[in-house]
Amino acid sequence: MRRVGSTLATLAAAGVLAFTVPGSAFAANGFLEIDGIRHSAPRGCYEIAHLSTVVNFADKPAFVHNVPGCANGFIQVIPPGLAVQVPGTHSIFVE
Repeated sequence: MRRVGSTLATLAAAGVLAFTVPGSAFAANGFLEIDGIRHSAPRGCYEIAHLSTVVNFADKPAFVHNVPGCANGFIQVIPPGLAVQVPGTHSIFVE
């Protein structure tokens, strides 16, 4: 009986892992809009060359960095559904 319980627990853990891991590899649903330019299914780093309005219509938060290339730590989070003015020489990262 122990063997059956152990096997079922292993299978259940594998099933949960199968459904959670692939989700992290996909881009966000929705889009990120930077100065009226739409970026569908955003993922990765976006450069902000000048003062820009950034609207996060994605289902994941966008992280504002105060340097290009999404380097260093982020200084602000743009949650889904929010618009923010971002200064130039900044960058935005979406997982």
